Amino acid sequence: MKSNKFIISIVAASVALAAGAQTSFDAAKLYEEELNGTARYVGMGGAMGALGSDPSVISHNPAGIGTYRNSDINMSLGFFGTSVNTDPMVTVYNKGFANGRTYYSNNNKSELNMAFDNFSAIFSGYESGDSYLNFGFSYRKLQNMDRDLDYVDKFYIPDTDNEDQLYAIYREYQDHQRNRINSFDFNLSCNLSDKVYLGWTIGLLSANASSEGCFYDYYPSYSAAELEDVDKLVPEYEVGGCDYTAVDKMNKSDGPGWNMAFGVIVRPIPALRFGASFKTPTYYRQTLEYSDYLYAFEGTDFKDENGNVEAFNNAVDYKFSSPWSIDLSAGLTFGHTAIGAEFEKHFTQRSVLSIGNNKMAGQGAVDFQDYSSLKLGIEQNISNLSLRAGYNYIEPMFKDNAFPFLDDSEFNAGKPGEVGRSDFQIDRLGKTRYFTAGLGYCSAPDRDGTQFYVDMAYVHGLRNSTVNVNEYVEDVDVNYNYKTDKVLLTIGWNF
Repeated sequence: MKSNKFIISIVAASVALAAGAQTSFDAAKLYEEELNGTARYVGMGGAMGALGSDPSVISHNPAGIGTYRNSDINMSLGFFGTSVNTDPMVTVYNKGFANGRTYYSNNNKSELNMAFDNFSAIFSGYESGDSYLNFGFSYRKLQNMDRDLDYVDKFYIPDTDNEDQLYAIYREYQDHQRNRINSFDFNLSCNLSDKVYLGWTIGLLSANASSEGCFYDYYPSYSAAELEDVDKLVPEYEVGGCDYTAVDKMNKSDGPGWNMAFGVIVRPIPALRFGASFKTPTYYRQTLEYSDYLYAFEGTDFKDENGNVEAFNNAVDYKFSSPWSIDLSAGLTFGHTAIGAEFEKHFTQRSVLSIGNNKMAGQGAVDFQDYSSLKLGIEQNISNLSLRAGYNYIEPMFKDNAFPFLDDSEFNAGKPGEVGRSDFQIDRLGKTRYFTAGLGYCSAPDRDGTQFYVDMAYVHGLRNSTVNVNEYVEDVDVNYNYKTDKVLLTIGWNF
């Protein structure tokens, strides 16, 4: 008999047994943050923490709102498309081979989408000499991700009872992921004689993530001689001469969160600014719901006593606190040129997952690693026009050997004598890079007093993700690239 037939059945049937199924891989979906905001901020790669005077710095360095001397209202629309493919490119026409497995991917590309990405209002309030007290509000999409994965592989394993008899294994894993995180930020900041700027922001977040996927596992048996003709595999499937298991998996999570940030900018000379900020963990409360359907097991339709497809449903409420972070930035202005640089450190190993009063001990330290991000940007003003460019790099948050930790006491373990939760794929988020460019028009060249402005930005994003369908030992890590091309338009009024 085939030695690993039972594994996928455990995957499907055990989910209902885990009253508190949760891993750091679920929580990581809440911590990702895309490069988004106003077109000016995006066009400069987000490197505006020390330069300020843009509402999108509100949660990265709240002191940047203190640099405003006038009030400002703006809104942004984004137009974007995405694609997913393997790196190096592996398709049905160009298959890869590793660890005895032939594998390929069906690449996916989305249609053009539109999103309302940002709305901000800054009010320059109380004034006393060269000191100001400002109030700010900003709505921003921190994450707006759609991603489709389609992985296929084929390999052979010997029968446990007869080593001369080989099983040809054919697997396909599909998953559609959709993550949305909206942030509503409220800011209080001040300007002390254009030398020191201080700021405080409280953020209220709304997050939801969903995943719909399926896993199919086929294993017809052949003698070694018959295996020379691999084309026999597909016809055998069509006539039903094989065992197979088919599972659909769906889950979704949603809930609120909140955080705070504190920042300072020091301006020792008019041309130079240094910024620093501290951001608390984001405290989330989430409800995670599972719906799993087992259609077939080892070639036999799997149905309950009423003849319906077997469904396993479960829900769990959990709390997640993302890591705290620090932000260091610098800005240089000379003539009509502004240059910004920013460094962020995220202490991800200090993330905490909990259900009720029970914590998943060491979960963040097991899977996550502290990581950094780097932002660089430049702006050149020419009369009423502005030219911008930027670069943004984010390190991976997962360790190379991270995997779903499924044996953490009551969170994922089943009842005595039963098997707890088991996932059949690993999806490790890797490095992210953004390349940006922007163009702006302002009705007042000196950028002082009442003015109308229009900004546009283009961003090309590359996000890496390592996927491993881990039903068998020594599986293949497949590197997927999630690519985003986006055009952002911001319209604003400064008064």
